Amino acid sequence: MAVRDVAFVATFTFYDPAGNASSDSVGLHKSPLHELPKVRLESLGLPDPVTLGFDGQQAWMARGNTAVHDPARLAFSRFNMVSNLFWFSLPFGAAEWPTTVTDLGEQSTGGRHWARLKIVPGSGAPEAPGDWFVLYLDPESALIDHVFAHITAEFLTHSLWVGKWLDYQEWDGIKKERRRQFFPADAEGTIIGAMVAEELVEDVRFNNHFPTRLFEKPLAVDGGQPT
Repeated sequence: MAVRDVAFVATFTFYDPAGNASSDSVGLHKSPLHELPKVRLESLGLPDPVTLGFDGQQAWMARGNTAVHDPARLAFSRFNMVSNLFWFSLPFGAAEWPTTVTDLGEQSTGGRHWARLKIVPGSGAPEAPGDWFVLYLDPESALIDHVFAHITAEFLTHSLWVGKWLDYQEWDGIKKERRRQFFPADAEGTIIGAMVAEELVEDVRFNNHFPTRLFEKPLAVDGGQPT
């Protein structure tokens, strides 16, 4: 609870069915914590900087001072930003959000053992990328090993996914995964295809004291003068 906000560098890479990287992006993610999700994502390494935001209700995007209004791009950006904050907030957020948490017991596969918790966001919970999530926890460290989830984004052709949480590092006494990899799964939570996306989370910094206005849609993006 002493951690009030977070910033980190996020690198997203998407892969085609042959396993080749099809696109990637790098951005500086900024978010307050312990409240409705708000995100500011500032591109890194682009000649024309792109800034994306989610103010808790709607997403916005600007290339320089020019607004981007493409609905498909905004929908994907909103999903990406909300998902990123949701994943980073696990497992701590499950203790704060209005959710139903169910103990599914232990599971063993191939000599590995996990404790399983199912999280179902309830009415009033912050926006989430899906409608249920099963956390597979290492019984010794209590760290998340992987997540099985039903993802509800309209633009996805598949809804069941497994995310692997890898390369844990410690920042200010809190251990978080540095790498997340996402794979299509079947109804039993078994991976059924090649990796589709990977994210690296680096340079995590807490308690940056971001002003509220940082997450508000800029006037230039919202059409100009407030009058």
